[in-house]
Amino acid sequence: MTQEPLLEIVYSSETTAPMSPDEVRALLDHARRKNAENGVTGLLCYDNHQFLQIIEGETDVILDLFHAIQSDPRHTNMRILHEGDIEKRAFDDWKMAYEPVPSGMLPSLSHAIHRQSLDLSDASAGRRIFTLFMDDMYRGGREAVREPEEA
Repeated sequence: MTQEPLLEIVYSSETTAPMSPDEVRALLDHARRKNAENGVTGLLCYDNHQFLQIIEGETDVILDLFHAIQSDPRHTNMRILHEGDIEKRAFDDWKMAYEPVPSGMLPSLSHAIHRQSLDLSDASAGRRIFTLFMDDMYRGGREAVREPEEA
C-alpha cells in the first residue's frame, strides 16, 4: 500500500475584521474537528490583524481546503508564501496548533523569508518558515500550542 502524496501550503492573509478570543477559539475548534476528519495537520498564527497558516496533508485534501479558505470572507489580501510536496509532516501531532503573536508581528515573516534562502532538501518549508519566523520574533523558539487568550 502506497502513501498518498503530501502537500503543504504556507500562506498569509489579513482579516477583514479583528476576531475576539471566543471567535478564534470557535475557528480553532471547527478547524481541529474538520482536520481530524480529513487527515490535515498544521499551524495557525494570528496577530489580531493577520493570519499565517501552514496546512499539510494529502494533496487533494489540502487543495480543497485551501480553496475553501480562499473563499472565506474573513480573509483578504491572501498570499501564498510556499506550496510544495513534502515527504513527511512538520506538525504531525497537531490537528491545528495555534500561536498568538503580538499585533503587527506577522509582517516580519515576509522580511525573514526574503533575507534567507530556504533549503528544502531535508525539511518541510513550513517547518523552516515557522522556525525562521519564531527565531526572528522571539530569538528562540517555543511550542505552538496555546489557546486564544481572553481580552
